[in-house]
Amino acid sequence: MSLSAIIVAAGTGSRLNSPVPKGFILLGGKPLFLHSLEIFLAHDAVLDAVLVVPNGFEPQAMAMVSGFASGKKVAVVSGGKERWQSVENGVKAVDNEWVLVHDAARPFVTRAVIDAVLDNKNKFDCVITVTPEVDTVREANGVLAGETIDRSKLVRVGTPQLFRRKVLLEAFTAAPGLPSPPTDDAALMQRAGVPVALAWGDPANFKITTPTDLAIAEALLASRH
Repeated sequence: MSLSAIIVAAGTGSRLNSPVPKGFILLGGKPLFLHSLEIFLAHDAVLDAVLVVPNGFEPQAMAMVSGFASGKKVAVVSGGKERWQSVENGVKAVDNEWVLVHDAARPFVTRAVIDAVLDNKNKFDCVITVTPEVDTVREANGVLAGETIDRSKLVRVGTPQLFRRKVLLEAFTAAPGLPSPPTDDAALMQRAGVPVALAWGDPANFKITTPTDLAIAEALLASRH
């Protein structure tokens, strides 16, 4: 298949109280975005990759990825004000039929998770990674607990997410008119009437958002080595 990986590392890292953008925070001694980028470049189905970084950090990022021995092209582009704009910038930088969009803040993606998403490519134009909801989930009514929601009907949405590039670019045209920015590109696909398929991911491929998440990631990485 004709496939590119889009690694989104344009976040500021404000909730991590970091002086550098989130994707550039060190995990195990190397920038966060490099962990997932290396996994995607090592996958046979991925032909090339795009790294999306905050405006002004392109030269720094390019210097970090220029030494990869994969032989695959890695482009670096600047992100937008909103996440969906950053993804759109990355998608426009490639011309393959399919794109895998992944958050750099999820450094523990595996080949098995990528394979699980790609297994559905012949049936759907959009496939998202999900994991089961294991906690009890309730509605909130101010300071009071509301009704318990049946967690068997809930999943946690993550990345990577697979899109047919042309269809995703068409879906982006609706984003500026929404009342609030979409936090998930697949929601734009559903809004356009495109079925979104589910592929089971790995709970260890969690998103690093807070200092506690980063500490957990460091411990997990250390245990694997």
